[in-house]
Amino acid sequence: MPFVQGHLRNEPVSITVDTQCAHCAEPMTLEIDSEMNVHVEPAGADPMVFSPDVRVFDVKAPSIIDDF
Repeated sequence: MPFVQGHLRNEPVSITVDTQCAHCAEPMTLEIDSEMNVHVEPAGADPMVFSPDVRVFDVKAPSIIDDF
């Protein structure tokens, strides 16, 4: 998650995700920066993005990443 890394490092960072629509398989690109600004291509696309619900205080794995 770029917003976490950006704040930990105290510098701006970003991530680019090349993916496709789950409905029509149209390719799309998501760019997310450390301030949670999002840019989506193609223009006009309105993707739904979700993050798994992880109960942080119940994590038993060595890293929270393992529960994602």
